[in-house]
Amino acid sequence: MLKLFEALEERLRRTDMVQFLTLFFAVLIFVILTRWPTQRSVPNETWFALSQTRITVLALLALGYGSVYSLFSQRDRLLTCLALVSFVLMSIPFDIATFAASFPATPLWWSISLPLVDTVAFFGAGLFLGTTLSFLRLRALLPLAVPALLVGFIAFDLKLQQNFLNPLTASIHPSAPHLIVMSAIALATGAVLFKPPLHKLRSLRSRK
Repeated sequence: MLKLFEALEERLRRTDMVQFLTLFFAVLIFVILTRWPTQRSVPNETWFALSQTRITVLALLALGYGSVYSLFSQRDRLLTCLALVSFVLMSIPFDIATFAASFPATPLWWSISLPLVDTVAFFGAGLFLGTTLSFLRLRALLPLAVPALLVGFIAFDLKLQQNFLNPLTASIHPSAPHLIVMSAIALATGAVLFKPPLHKLRSLRSRK
């Protein structure tokens, strides 16, 4: 376990993660500064804007990294997914601060837990997207396919008038169907990321 944390720390120190983490925090701070009311008579609804912005950025990062790292080693994929989960954890103070100021009807536990589930689930969706496009030899379309997939999820839910895959609506309106679907995808993603490599499975079988 200690080696895992050391590897995760090393992954977070890489240039790409530092740049995206800085950009992520910059976006959150910008939303707070622009949406925080300057007059006491105006209701503070900063949390609603922050929550939707936060989960949108996390979804795009997870989809993007998942699709790119679909051809990388299992270790690299696991560390990258855990690094994105670290993004979620590090941004929780922003969520709690704006939640306390806005005092929405949405439960705090939902606001904290949903981005964790959705980030892992979208990373898994990114892995599937990258693998599929690689099989079709259309990997060059990844920069367009990543945002298109997120838009497709949103359009799918709007068409059905139900929230299964749309993170924007789910972030401020708790949805049991969304939580069930995304939890299932997240669990499947975790099973793939933590699955022992093939050579270890063969080694275990040979010992038996």
